[in-house]
Amino acid sequence: MLHRIRSLGPVAGRTLLTGVLATVVALPGSAAPAAAAEPAPLPSYDVVAGVLLRPRPPVAVLPVRGYHLTGRFGDVSYHWSTVHTGLDFAAASGTPIRAVMAGVVVATGYDGRYGNKTVLRLDDGTELWFCHQSGVEVHAGQRVRAGRLIGYVGSTGNVTGPHLHLEVHPHGGEAVDPAPWLRAHGVRP
Repeated sequence: MLHRIRSLGPVAGRTLLTGVLATVVALPGSAAPAAAAEPAPLPSYDVVAGVLLRPRPPVAVLPVRGYHLTGRFGDVSYHWSTVHTGLDFAAASGTPIRAVMAGVVVATGYDGRYGNKTVLRLDDGTELWFCHQSGVEVHAGQRVRAGRLIGYVGSTGNVTGPHLHLEVHPHGGEAVDPAPWLRAHGVRP
């Protein structure tokens, strides 16, 4: 059932937000003051009776916690056959890896130098590659939210130690620097 709630103005009332349900309650013995002192009415809001209020899921999150950055986009080293195409989050083997944003898993599996890799396609077509995982917790075709466990930090493929290698491929094209991309989405690596 849909209800319209209008401002109670200066009538003593209280909106109770318990974290699960919003209710407007008039306080006993309250009365509205003179009409001359009444402020402009507030806009009305649609409320569905009995609907639980839940916090919105985060739009973007860091893929791992307890990390330090060891390899940055564009770095050159004998470790790679070309310039480095991602951002490396060094962490203990087995550290949980979370989906940075909501999307659909389009591939999982072993991919040579990338080791165990998960590819997540976001709604705008951007692909995120999560590489070198010790284990994968999602499957192709699965829709995930930001923060969903997708795998674990590992040392598979061409590595010198456990880390997550994260790549960002706008519209599935060439890799771009993940650091400014993450910052543009409100996440600071």
